[in-house]
Amino acid sequence: MRYSGCAVATPAELMAELIRLEYGAVFITEHDAVWDQWELDNLRRDFPAIGIFPGMELSLETGEHLLVLGTNDRKYLRFRDAGQIIERARDQGHLTVLAHPYRWVKSAGLLQSSVLPDAMEFRTNNHDAVGGAKAQAAAERLGMPLVNAGDTHSLAMLNRHWIQTNQNVVTGDDIRQIVLKGQYENCSA
Repeated sequence: MRYSGCAVATPAELMAELIRLEYGAVFITEHDAVWDQWELDNLRRDFPAIGIFPGMELSLETGEHLLVLGTNDRKYLRFRDAGQIIERARDQGHLTVLAHPYRWVKSAGLLQSSVLPDAMEFRTNNHDAVGGAKAQAAAERLGMPLVNAGDTHSLAMLNRHWIQTNQNVVTGDDIRQIVLKGQYENCSA
């Protein structure tokens, strides 16, 4: 993507391929960076066949990654404490997702805290089946929704893991209610 050092595909290449694959919406989540509104508007103008929404992947003080979907508010970049981020996001109606919770040995420490994210990643390009099974067990124990996520850095990573819903995603914050109400299906190729 535009700001991620790990991305090898351009935003235009990814959007064109997502449209070809008939995706209805995508959230752009960069590592500790956000897209300005004008950048999103330009991408939306160039690719009107898909809903393009802002988000971010924040590095926490614990080393974990937390997704905040539905915002490009730069104030989030100043926070590294998960509790502050989650509470702010909830107040603003944004979905929070613990990214690849079992990718590293200490990655699921946030699940021991008193303030949990709204959901956690289940199947993703960024942890293996063992990590997915651990996430599923933790989600069942904690009563948290699981969401598949593309965590896409290249065209080859597209269409492996996603969520599908028959609900309309008109604004970036619609996804929070869809996930919390369980109105989606986790899909994998």
